[in-house]
Amino acid sequence: MQKNKMMKSVTVVDKLVVLTPLDKKQLPGLSIGERLSYQFYKGKYLDVPLLFVKPKVTTETPRSLAITAQRMQEKFATPVVFILEEAPAYLRQRLIEKNVYFVVSNKYAFLPMILANARQRKSKPAKRLTPIAQYILLYHLQVRSVEGLSAQDLAEILPYSYSNVALGIVCLKDLGLCLQQLSGKKKLLHFTARGKALWDLASAFLINPVIKKVFCDQLLSQEHFPQCGINALAHYTMLSPDEERMLMMNSEKYKSLSQDNLLINSNEYDGNIMIETWKYPPITPAKFDSDWVDRLSLALTLQDDPDPRVEKEVERLINDTPWKD
Repeated sequence: MQKNKMMKSVTVVDKLVVLTPLDKKQLPGLSIGERLSYQFYKGKYLDVPLLFVKPKVTTETPRSLAITAQRMQEKFATPVVFILEEAPAYLRQRLIEKNVYFVVSNKYAFLPMILANARQRKSKPAKRLTPIAQYILLYHLQVRSVEGLSAQDLAEILPYSYSNVALGIVCLKDLGLCLQQLSGKKKLLHFTARGKALWDLASAFLINPVIKKVFCDQLLSQEHFPQCGINALAHYTMLSPDEERMLMMNSEKYKSLSQDNLLINSNEYDGNIMIETWKYPPITPAKFDSDWVDRLSLALTLQDDPDPRVEKEVERLINDTPWKD
């Protein structure tokens, strides 16, 4: 790309985007400084209209680009994407941290929400919650309300990346559990119901987080694992606990323990310790190690238990949940 010459196209993630130059008449309200500092184009990427902005000089800082992007986003109600001549890794990282959309010399692109929506649309609309979407929903209901937060806000408090959070939000939207409203440059999350009503609305789409159950006689690890199963239910209700330990961990951790021979006499049938591997991490406040899995996930793991006592306590578990929204 040559400086200050009008562009005809730009490549974004292997897709050619045709650019149409915009003059000041098409962008009313621009300051003289903005007109002198940038070239403006309109273009569509994955059917999303975008305002492409190319700085005429290379001394723009991430902070100034973020301010400019927010001002133009609010003014023209269109996502703003900067076309940059070059951007070393540290500069790209700072732009990403400030959630500034950009493309760099056909090599790099940061348009996470747009790309997330595109990846989701390649498949059929969701019929069930994905593990990430369910994590967001249950975190909202039990730990802290995330009403009015953006995907970037969520990525800062949840154990998932921005792009994964964005995909989770798309799933929630597909199932009618939330919507997003534009506020400045950000899309803010809004749920379509609250508390128990939201849980009931989501009930047809919820998944059992357990991947599999295994047993062992001894676990040679000092790591902290939350308790699950009947013993967790006993913690939350009046049910008596079982004698065996019942622990929850993710598949990667279970695989690591197995490979290091830290699970003694591991099998699928019986043992002193029952281990459940789950599809998502413990739902807790950031950097907090809970002794127990969360109430609502636990209810989903026990929903098919044939014991009528368990069925009764699971119902009590849900009804006694202190909803956080």
